[in-house]
Amino acid sequence: MFSKAEAQTITDSVLRDQIEQHPRAQDLLRAFLYPYAVPDHDFLLRGGAVIPVSEGEIARLAQGRTPVLAVGSNRAPIQLTRKFTHQNLSDEIPVTHGWMDHHDIVYSTHLTGYGSVPATLAPSPGTRVRVSLTWLTPRQLAHMHVTESVPTHYSYQQLYGRDLELDCGATPDQVGMYQSVRGHVFDQGAVYALSAIEAKGRRFPALSQWDMIAHFANRAGQSFNPGFVLRVIDDVAFRRSVVETG
Repeated sequence: MFSKAEAQTITDSVLRDQIEQHPRAQDLLRAFLYPYAVPDHDFLLRGGAVIPVSEGEIARLAQGRTPVLAVGSNRAPIQLTRKFTHQNLSDEIPVTHGWMDHHDIVYSTHLTGYGSVPATLAPSPGTRVRVSLTWLTPRQLAHMHVTESVPTHYSYQQLYGRDLELDCGATPDQVGMYQSVRGHVFDQGAVYALSAIEAKGRRFPALSQWDMIAHFANRAGQSFNPGFVLRVIDDVAFRRSVVETG
């Protein structure tokens, strides 16, 4: 459940009021608040609870696990809980934070089934972007593939860790990552970064999630309002037509 305090992060006051008064406010907040709130410290997710961990604990907790780059909602406790709790597998997941050089976190050119424009990684020389890693067991990784719709929406790839600097000091040689199959380049070669993700030396214009959803609506000749987002969620054919427009 998203709280009223979280809704306050939506800076468009008219849109925020429309969402808060809507009977499907939770569905709308799930779309508009992506990539969701994340504690800015390393933590262990266990039973839906966030447990802070020290640098010295990371090596023990990560043993036997695969580090996987989380550039969007996969770093957020609310999303990890949704994906892993009650799935007959452990939801104990270490999450570590750091910085990645020469990359940025940008919007993919597709829409999710819950109405958000998701994230993907893009090269960006000179940019330093805040990133996270989830450390997954083999069973958790297999389940994460399912939740990421591999290979329909994302491909699972390996990335060298040379541009990665983790707060905890860990130095993985390689990390897994989910890369958008549709890509991240919009009309006329435009690329849009997520304003919710911290970055230094950013080259691409940064948009909020609601601005990005509005971009999809306008491009498809639709009015941007909560009704548009709910139709994206409820009507698969409509969602596909919006994505394919332009």
